[in-house]
Amino acid sequence: MVVMKWLAGLLVASPWLWAADQAKDRAAIDKVIASLNDTKTRPDGGEVWTEMSRPIIITRSVQFVSNNVARVEASRVQVGSVMSRSVPMIILLERKRGGWKIISLTEGAEQVPATIQPVRFLPQ
Repeated sequence: MVVMKWLAGLLVASPWLWAADQAKDRAAIDKVIASLNDTKTRPDGGEVWTEMSRPIIITRSVQFVSNNVARVEASRVQVGSVMSRSVPMIILLERKRGGWKIISLTEGAEQVPATIQPVRFLPQ
């Protein structure tokens, strides 16, 4: 009877334990993305000055593919006095010994899945 109560309590508490761990991972991932926006770690690089602001990365969503891999959908945004520019990005992160590390960063147009049309044969 005691074992059953213990198992029931463990099952009830498990979502909160997972959510707490996932919240900690999300905070660590946000810190990695914020480091990409830091001017101390990414200096100008001799770029020509324009009216546009320095590009910053804004996170749109974080998806945990597995316990050790996360996929971040983000945008690289620049704002100017007349126009703004936004480029979608996909960032893959992997949890290693020292924390979350970027393993892939892709910029450009979002991949739209192709629709498959059924083949229709004409009568002969």
